Amino acid sequence: MAYHSKFFVAIFKTADNINSGGHVPVHLAECVLGVFAFDDSGEMLDSMEFPRDVAKVAGRLASVQMGVPTEEHRALIAKLMRKKLNEFIVESEELANQLSKESKHARFEVAMPNKAGEILRSDLEKFAAEAGVENVKKFVHDVNFLLTRDSLHREAAQRDKLIIQAINMLDEIDKTANIICGRVREWYSIHFPELDRLVPEHQHYMKFVLALGSRENFTPAAIKAAVELPDDLVEKIATAAQSSLGASFDKLDIDAIQGAAKEIFSLFEAREKTLEYIDGLMAQVAPNIRAVVGSSIGARLISLAGGLMNLARMPSSTLQILGAEKALFRALRSRARPPKHGVIYQYPDIRGVPKWQRGKVARALAGKLSIAARVDSMSGEFIGEKLAANLRARIADIKTKYEKSREER
Repeated sequence: MAYHSKFFVAIFKTADNINSGGHVPVHLAECVLGVFAFDDSGEMLDSMEFPRDVAKVAGRLASVQMGVPTEEHRALIAKLMRKKLNEFIVESEELANQLSKESKHARFEVAMPNKAGEILRSDLEKFAAEAGVENVKKFVHDVNFLLTRDSLHREAAQRDKLIIQAINMLDEIDKTANIICGRVREWYSIHFPELDRLVPEHQHYMKFVLALGSRENFTPAAIKAAVELPDDLVEKIATAAQSSLGASFDKLDIDAIQGAAKEIFSLFEAREKTLEYIDGLMAQVAPNIRAVVGSSIGARLISLAGGLMNLARMPSSTLQILGAEKALFRALRSRARPPKHGVIYQYPDIRGVPKWQRGKVARALAGKLSIAARVDSMSGEFIGEKLAANLRARIADIKTKYEKSREER
């Protein structure tokens, strides 16, 4: 809708007086009030106002920043073209390109700043007063606040995609490492089969293979130098090596297995670097979630939800079982009890409490995570430490109040 004040009506006459056969370049620019058109001399030709709503104005200006014309741009250009004005100068190359696609019979050029932009920025208060907008400074402040917040949201949306990709990469590294570790264990077990049972941890096993090689080298001192283990386990490994029933390996066999173990350590190193990268991303994108549940679980929740905004929109009851969808569907089909937790089961205070307390702890954790996700998605203040402290207090209360199971009470 065009402005209807006497001020605007008077200067709109300029456009009507233009010779329809002339080539008059029209300078277009937008501000919080709307989209304005001026000629080369600085006379206003016409305008289309934005709604007097902060959120709607911020949305329109955000569209312009991304090179998308508003409905007011389109309406104003169509109106001016009916007056035989078809040469326009705008301040954004992206906007000019998009308008050129939409208006085949008009020509768009770019100038930063153009005449319209200079006039609007230098005398915004006068135009606001003529349009009946009171306290334009506050209006501009509120619009800019929303624009900044929305910009942060878009940036965070891009960053949380990086979190999702990093988590996917971590899963691929783990999958690959587990497959290769399994193969190396089978291979080395031909030589020292007892070690597979005594050392279930992949990294420790690979360290022994890489550092000691042949089972004849598994002395107590060498074992301790390779991996820090309890003395009784060191003694068991050394004894098993002396009495092993495995086949003998020559240097060629040992070198081949050690080469494979060495490659696995490059995967372990890549895993650690990926975890560090995820931690850095979480500190930027979701600091409150990170403070409550840690980077690894928090990042996996974001990945399972498909993004931070999706996680923030979830009710805490859905967040609580995120990652346990298969178990939930099985429970629904068989009418069994639904799962009490999904990926948040990895949280130490859920795994470390008795079964009858886990559901309550999971609900408490999901509630705090839901708040943290909403604050992070809105780029709000850091309240992670407060949420974590409240969660610890609630868990302590659960442990005290429900110390005994229902059967024992």
